[in-house]
Amino acid sequence: MILSKKEIRDNLSLIPEQPGCYIYRDEEDKVIYVGKAKNLKKRISSYFNREPDSRKTRALLRAFTKLEYMVVSTEHDALLLENNLIKQHQPHYNILLKQGNMYPYICVKNEPFPRVFVTHKMVRDGSLYYGPYPNRGMAWTLIRLFRQIFKFRSCSLKLTTEGIDAGKYRVCLKYHIDRCLGPCVGYQSEEEYNKNIEQAKQILEGRINSVTRTLREQMLTASENLDFEGALEIQKTLEDLESYQGKSTIISNVIGDALVASYRVDTDALYVNYLLLREGNIIAGRTLEYKKQIEDEEKEELFATVLQELLDSSPIEVRELIVEEVPNFGEFPGVKITTPQRGDRRKVLALSIKNVEQYKKDKIKQQEKLNPEQRNTQILKNLMQAAGLPKLPYHVESFDNSNISGSDPVASCVVFKGARPSKKDYRLYRIKGVDGPDDYASMHEVVVRRYSRLKEEGEQLPDLIITDGGKGQMSTVKRALREVGVEIPVMGLAKDETHNTNQVLFGDPPQVIGIMQRSEVFYLLERIQKEVHRFAINYHRKLRSKHSTHSELDDIKGIGPANKQKLLKHFKSVKRIKDATKEELQEVLGASKGATVYTHFHTPIA
Repeated sequence: MILSKKEIRDNLSLIPEQPGCYIYRDEEDKVIYVGKAKNLKKRISSYFNREPDSRKTRALLRAFTKLEYMVVSTEHDALLLENNLIKQHQPHYNILLKQGNMYPYICVKNEPFPRVFVTHKMVRDGSLYYGPYPNRGMAWTLIRLFRQIFKFRSCSLKLTTEGIDAGKYRVCLKYHIDRCLGPCVGYQSEEEYNKNIEQAKQILEGRINSVTRTLREQMLTASENLDFEGALEIQKTLEDLESYQGKSTIISNVIGDALVASYRVDTDALYVNYLLLREGNIIAGRTLEYKKQIEDEEKEELFATVLQELLDSSPIEVRELIVEEVPNFGEFPGVKITTPQRGDRRKVLALSIKNVEQYKKDKIKQQEKLNPEQRNTQILKNLMQAAGLPKLPYHVESFDNSNISGSDPVASCVVFKGARPSKKDYRLYRIKGVDGPDDYASMHEVVVRRYSRLKEEGEQLPDLIITDGGKGQMSTVKRALREVGVEIPVMGLAKDETHNTNQVLFGDPPQVIGIMQRSEVFYLLERIQKEVHRFAINYHRKLRSKHSTHSELDDIKGIGPANKQKLLKHFKSVKRIKDATKEELQEVLGASKGATVYTHFHTPIA
């Protein structure tokens, strides 16, 4: 998402509370500062909600003209992405990380009896590199763990099987202090050594469960042997391992120079996110917006045009294009097209998708904030088109019933106008003509009562009725409307086995219509459904509560709450009040009211 200097203060509430990186650009679109954040919203807001203390920050806020941000999955990935972006753009206001690689890797050397060590430099000689590690202590923790468990060699000898068989090498001090198993003299076979290397690779890839189990057993054994110092050291290693995060999305050793791209379509725009990778490192990323009315058949063609522009303007020679689907828009000469389903490529594609969807979501929020009426009208237009309604459903009404085993049956009607609740038009109904728990009969009664009255009084009828139920409820509502003599479209919301709404029904006979569950139209329908349910439940609870606290004293005319409290405080129960003499009652309430209570309880029922 890109925000201009003027837009930022009004849109701080729209920034997601997710980890990521934020980028300040100057009027020439040059990157002047890159920052990372565990929570983007809090971090970016901190720049604008108070006067900055630092002179550098004040200068930065004067110099920038645009701010953009990218979301990632973890704080670890935010650190790595910040590192890549700073080294790529060399921003003026970033002091550290401009030169060199500040974060270490762990190298598994491509050689017989491979060494495993920490390095800041990657050499393309077939060796495996894991990292980088923003938490530098973690790299050394893993090396210490390997020395403790596997006892890999740390010498620089160029070991060969022939040299070992010929006795060319001699063990060093590391062997004598139990830090090496002596592969140089054949005390440890190459097969056994390589088996340990494979286990170390699993740890470096984040698969550490078997290792942690072994360490726990060692810690328990050390504790039983009263070696508390050793147990404590193992415990610290366990804590470090459990906080270790596996392979990052931001950096991959299996992807080369690549362009990753994904797109999403709104009603009047195409959003394209791209990530540019150099040797597997994300060095740039942005979401672009193309405003126009886009037909379904045009979106791939427009996406292809954007991809070609990105490839032509790329600062590196892109050798691979990573996208979601096999494109139908031709080929790009010299560029391999990949549609990954798993692995590193899928992870980095998922990051691109996450960013383009976040951009679209933020854009929608921004539009709602600036012009909510226009956005709501568009949602209603989409609902009208999806269902084939004769006109815009500006005025929508929905009904729901509530009762427990037939007791205190009630119904509610909520009204939405312009996709917003119109609470002054809400209505509540006590069911009068239905015995027992019969939802269909209750719904029939309420719909007849509601629209008979509106018709008689000449009030505006709704453009659409939504039932909280499937075909049965829809049929009941339609039958009631026919009896009243009015025509109103009826829509139903059906639930699955887990009681979650999963289908929208419309038509005669009712058919499932294609409204995506993650669309704004579906969210509106679901909101109406939840609101009518809430309104009915609350009314039903109030009635039940009122009945559960009802007392016979409430039926005595002229005895209000204060006198009721006096009687209960003195006599403790209604039974004792009934058994009291007239004189005892008059002592508490006075002559007139005491006589009234006595007469109420002692007058025979005709």
